[in-house]
Amino acid sequence: MYDAVVMLICMFVSFVAEVLGVGCNLWIVWVNLRDWRRGVHLSLPDQILSFMALLNAVMQNLFCIDVSCLTIGYYDSFNPIRIKIICGFVFLVSCHIWFTAWLSVYYYMRIVSFSGGLLLALKTRISDLLPKLLVMSIAVSLIFALPSFWNIYPEIHQKNFGNATYNYTVEIRSIVITSPYLITSILGGTITLTLTLLSIGLTLCSLCRHVKTMSIAIGSSSRPQTQAHITAVRTMVLLVTVYSVYNVASLIVVMRSFNFQDYVVLCCWYVTLVYPTLQALVMITGNAKLKKATRGLLRSGGAQCSKLLVSPSIINNLSHQ
Repeated sequence: MYDAVVMLICMFVSFVAEVLGVGCNLWIVWVNLRDWRRGVHLSLPDQILSFMALLNAVMQNLFCIDVSCLTIGYYDSFNPIRIKIICGFVFLVSCHIWFTAWLSVYYYMRIVSFSGGLLLALKTRISDLLPKLLVMSIAVSLIFALPSFWNIYPEIHQKNFGNATYNYTVEIRSIVITSPYLITSILGGTITLTLTLLSIGLTLCSLCRHVKTMSIAIGSSSRPQTQAHITAVRTMVLLVTVYSVYNVASLIVVMRSFNFQDYVVLCCWYVTLVYPTLQALVMITGNAKLKKATRGLLRSGGAQCSKLLVSPSIINNLSHQ
């Protein structure tokens, strides 16, 4: 059990992450769903972003419920029910990191120019290959997640302490992840992280060269096309930063056996908690359509607030005073 100050901070962070995370991710889904219902063709990246946002919303809810239950002491870190929740996280996180990796590969193939060879052949076929890769990723994630139910389990053992005059026994509890499953998890995470970082890194290098060339040729970095490329670079840098921090935090949680009595593990778990929120904010600010829809929503909300503040009843009350 944590002290009162830590509990209040944890609950506040959980509440803010829940509201922002679920709200922003469902907003991404709703904007794309609205366009689809209007007959607008959704691009492949928009479809992937919508599915990732839906996964983010589910993950955000589970994260917040889990952290809240841990903080208030509804169950402890080693409760068997919580172990099943962790196993559910395995499937969601696996799907999410594979989708992130394939989206990065897609942007790399679409943005970077190739002169020939295998990469050019993949570039021409990426739109047909990507849906198959996504379905395969869901299947692989499910196959990978199922064994977690018997490869992740709580373990309780007793350890004796004392001396010649006094002996006592301490019950030590931990979450055990079998070595083969842990090695497989780290290997899978390394593959997806490498694929994501490599794709984004190569795309960033290409974009930076392109922006530099355009700035020199045009003589200004304020042209719309140059600004669009600068926005793309900024968005990808933010995405790779958030994604890398999330992976490091997740690895620390796993390597320390999900022991949430350890404050380092608790802090890393909260980093993973806010990841869906941060990713949604980056996606909204880096996507022209989502940014435009969000600005319209904020303007509409601001107009409604202004109408309420200057409503006739309020004006009459002020005049009578």
